[in-house]
Amino acid sequence: MKKPGYELKDDKPMEVREAALAYYALPGKFSPGAILGLANDQLMEPLQRVATFRKGLSKGSFDRLKQVTGLDYENMARALSVSSKTLQRKDVFDIVQSEKMYELATLYASGISYFGQEGFRRWMERPLFSLGNIKPIDLIDVSEGVDLLKNEIMRVQHGIAI
Repeated sequence: MKKPGYELKDDKPMEVREAALAYYALPGKFSPGAILGLANDQLMEPLQRVATFRKGLSKGSFDRLKQVTGLDYENMARALSVSSKTLQRKDVFDIVQSEKMYELATLYASGISYFGQEGFRRWMERPLFSLGNIKPIDLIDVSEGVDLLKNEIMRVQHGIAI
């Protein structure tokens, strides 16, 4: 009898087969791709994301992200490091703005999958002791801030106390 992932000879594993890389994709309505209105093949692997960001995300992706996050033009502009007027004029976003939109979509996908959409919006507005009593929404303009928030969500999901 063969066991999955092994080729057996005298009941001893000869070779272990495993994926070289594993990708984590959030299923359902609130995956980063679903939030941005993109096909999974555009975001599945790092080089595909690079190509997608170089091509630029569309105004439609921005509008979907804005709707899911519930952020106004001023907060979205601050998060993407542009003026709100620029956001209203853009049809295709540049590489940096596209990457930032993806980071926000990833953050919101993670947060919404745990807290729910309205719960996560409230969580983003509430000062957190573990972040020095800073509101999470005040950290989304810097990549390191988004990373801190993702880590904080993971800590909450796993029940890790501050």
